[in-house]
Amino acid sequence: MENQAAQIVALNGSPHRNGNTVTLMHWVAEGCQESGASIAWIHVVDHDIRYCEGCFTCLRTGACPIQDDVPRVRERLMAADGLIVGSPVYEDQPTAQLKTLLDRLTLLNLYTRTFERQRSIGVATSGVAPTGGVAKELADFFGRRSGIIGAKTASVSSGYQPLAEVHHPRLPERARALGRGLVKDIEQADRPRLPSPMHLWIGVLRRLVIRPLMTGHPDQFAGALAVWQEKGWL
Repeated sequence: MENQAAQIVALNGSPHRNGNTVTLMHWVAEGCQESGASIAWIHVVDHDIRYCEGCFTCLRTGACPIQDDVPRVRERLMAADGLIVGSPVYEDQPTAQLKTLLDRLTLLNLYTRTFERQRSIGVATSGVAPTGGVAKELADFFGRRSGIIGAKTASVSSGYQPLAEVHHPRLPERARALGRGLVKDIEQADRPRLPSPMHLWIGVLRRLVIRPLMTGHPDQFAGALAVWQEKGWL
């Protein structure tokens, strides 16, 4: 990208618009802005996002038949150059609100790599639970991972604390550095890079399993096959 500001979307999966997850995401976003990027926020709780019905219509037609806010949210995510995706950790998973969105996007993402162009950072917070797994899962779902960051917000001595008030002194700058790194990765997107093990595996899966499945049943996968044609994969 030359002479054009990177467009970053911060997707907040927390039920809170100003909680600990958003605090940590804001620090990442500040780093992006320091590097000249623009930031737009999507709070999942502000949108009508209904459960996936498992109808596979998205693979047949390329569009979901459920009339809610998911198509608009998906378009905003796809238009971004980079994504900061955050969630608290609930039972080693993202929130139910964000998981519902993931469920609605997952089939087309699996078969067509919806967010293959985007670079991403995963953000997760918790009281005392590990955060790395959820942060990695979110970053890998929504693009090519530029980094992850997590924070725990409870201690035996103090209980739960607002992250904005109680945090490791280096945490904000670590988050900002990730934001700057995200913009750098976007700006250097055209440079050749070695694929990650996950993307190598996806390439093998696409070539050996998904491609013959789709081409062998074109009526069931017409929508996904149209995306493959656009990307030159057929």
